[in-house]
This record gives sequence, structure tokens and C-alpha cells, in this order.
Amino acid sequence: MNIIENPWKHVILRALVISGIGVLVGSIFYRSSVFIPTMRPFQFTVSSISAGIAYAFLKSSMRRHLLPALFIWYVVLTGLLVKLTWWALILNLTYISGVACAILIYSYAITKPYSNRIILRIIYSGAIMSSINCLIMIVLAMFSLNAIFSHFSVWLSSVKHNAELGAIIGLAFGLGIEIAEYLNGKLNQYEIALPGEDEIVHKTS
Repeated sequence: MNIIENPWKHVILRALVISGIGVLVGSIFYRSSVFIPTMRPFQFTVSSISAGIAYAFLKSSMRRHLLPALFIWYVVLTGLLVKLTWWALILNLTYISGVACAILIYSYAITKPYSNRIILRIIYSGAIMSSINCLIMIVLAMFSLNAIFSHFSVWLSSVKHNAELGAIIGLAFGLGIEIAEYLNGKLNQYEIALPGEDEIVHKTS
């Protein structure tokens, strides 16, 4: 028996590749800032892992584990915070939920005939995540309306910056998904090429 049975090996492969590519791209632009929870580039880490988990389970036969897996990631992420506040809980929940929604929209978009090219799928991913990041800023603004209205120009600038950041994160998602699917296809080919148990018993008997 394999240590990791199907479909878990495919889930783990997709999740690790998508998460890894996202963090790697973020590191290229922002270096070690992607690992500091108090820095804006930490979005790369949060979003990449969230996207990896969401996409991996969504593409598997174990979709029922998607929400529990995201909840576990939410608990782990919350545990990484040095200072736990209600704002941090809301912030993490909003980002994880937003990324999961982005993956759902992306998964639907790539089923359409106009998304049969790799570059288009990567661009769609960037556009979707950029839009979701803007929506996340609007949702978060509802929890601090007084601060938003008193510094509206600053908030608008933050929304713009978040949209740009979301576009880069989304492009990283798209690239990671393409690489993950390529490797997953190779894994499928390898598994098909392996002799079955009956064949192995026959050869050794």
C-alpha cells in the first residue's frame, strides 16, 4: 500500500506547488517581507496557501473537506499572530474567504471555450484576484467606516495598491496552477505506467 493514497497525493501536490509558487513570486518582489505578518506583502503567504488548499480540494473528489481544511488553515494562521485582536480575526477570515471565492470564480471561468490558452488563464487569474482584493478592502471598510471617511483619499490609495498587489498574487496563482496541473498529469501518467498488484504477484510467482 502506498504511504499516501489517492486522491491525497494529488491534493498535496497541487496545494504545495500553488502555495510554493505564490510565495516564491512574492519573495522575488518583496523578499523576506512576505513572511512578516505585520507587512502588507504577507498577503502573498496567506493568499497563496489559501489558494493552494482551495484549488487542491476543489479539483479532487474530496470537496467535502474544502471548508474544514480552510478552517484549519484559519486557526493555524491566527495562531501565528503575536497579538490576537478582533480585527486580526476579521482580516484573516476575510482574506481566506476572498481567495476561496476567487478560486471558485477562476475554476468556473476556465471551463469556458475562450480560456483554452495558458496565458489567458493566467491573466484571468490575475484579473479575478485583483477584483477580489478590491472587494476585500470594501468589506473591511465596513468595520471601520469612521476611519475610512476621515481619511478617504488614503483609503482609495490603499485600495489601488491592494488591487495591484492582488493582480500580482493572481498571476502567481495562475502560474502555480498551470505548473501544478502539468506535474499532476505527469503523476497520473506514472501511476498508469506502474504495474498493478495482480501483475506484480503474477511476475513473482
